[in-house]
Amino acid sequence: MRFYAERPTRLAGQLLSDLLAIGWVAGFWWLADLARSAVLELQASGHRMIEAGGGLRTTFTDAARTASEVPFVGDDLAGALGRGTAAGDVLVDAGGRLMEVIDLAAGGVFAVIVVLALIPVLAVWLPRRIRYARAAGQAVAMRAQGPDLLALRALTELPHRRLRRVGREPAAAWREGDAEVIAQLAGMRLASLGLRVS
Repeated sequence: MRFYAERPTRLAGQLLSDLLAIGWVAGFWWLADLARSAVLELQASGHRMIEAGGGLRTTFTDAARTASEVPFVGDDLAGALGRGTAAGDVLVDAGGRLMEVIDLAAGGVFAVIVVLALIPVLAVWLPRRIRYARAAGQAVAMRAQGPDLLALRALTELPHRRLRRVGREPAAAWREGDAEVIAQLAGMRLASLGLRVS
């Protein structure tokens, strides 16, 4: 396979196309990272819930410990205050779950943006580059063997209006072994791929 043309104009176009594809992916990667960071900022509320729950748990635990020392009703009072400790635990747990959900959402947003950016690259740019690489690689191999196969490839793949520049019946001339027509057809095939004749 040959990924780049030999002629400067076609080569410049290919390099520009490759740079645009890389820039497209890099730009959307940056945008995806920016969106992910923006979603992750929502975790601040989860942090506040965890801090509030931790503070509530500590306050009620300390209050229950102090209340347990009150004569006669201390145990009942400590039990009632223990429920506040449980409420703090619930708040901490809810904050942790919220942060997990936000983290998953941020990863999902990142993945969706990157995948959407890759679709045109994988659907349009990459197949065209691979087709060119295969065709150019085959043409270079045929060029080394002689012009006959290149001329035949020109007859099968180039538009009829371009073939008419060689003559009124280029296929007949090829069948008859007309060396001049064969050379012109081979040159047209190589030129269509941005390759030199020799």
